[in-house]
Amino acid sequence: MGQKYAVYAADGAISAFYDSLDSPPPSGIGNLLEISDADWQLCIATQGYRVVNDQLVAPVAPTPADLLVLAQTAQVQLVDAACAAAIVSGFSCDALVSGTPYTYPSKITDQANLSSSVLASLLSGTGADWSTPFWCSDEAGVWAFRSHTAAQIQAVGLCGKAAISGFISRKIVLEGNIMAAASLEAVHAVVWS
Repeated sequence: MGQKYAVYAADGAISAFYDSLDSPPPSGIGNLLEISDADWQLCIATQGYRVVNDQLVAPVAPTPADLLVLAQTAQVQLVDAACAAAIVSGFSCDALVSGTPYTYPSKITDQANLSSSVLASLLSGTGADWSTPFWCSDEAGVWAFRSHTAAQIQAVGLCGKAAISGFISRKIVLEGNIMAAASLEAVHAVVWS
């Protein structure tokens, strides 16, 4: 291995490394700093090294406030992902038989299909005998297209909307709790469950 070099931008951010034997720097390149093999190892092991006044400068350790913001951001992303998964995980509704819940799918396509079925049930000219088949699972877990009247498919639409709204409301509360948390422990304690 040869002499190591760091190439850096005007603001001091390191953009590339070269080795005089393995990968020599291109001729005429500016902002080139000779560094030791040990410094090169440090730079590739820890991001954030900079060049200031032709000297290699270690990254500044994050403050407790910085760490709290990073933890809050990460925890909000976890809650967002959990909410998104919950929204497409299905919902229960007893629209077909009062007191007997059926499970309905709620992936994005399922939501669109339900919306169009509800809309169709509301169109003028829909007679009392109007019905539509819709995919659902009974208590035994048997999935099938089952016939729904206009009132039943509208009730399913309301159940689906309530489920999704409930998940979103829960997400909003959890995210508020995360952002109000004053310690890393408090941030990590706020989870989707």
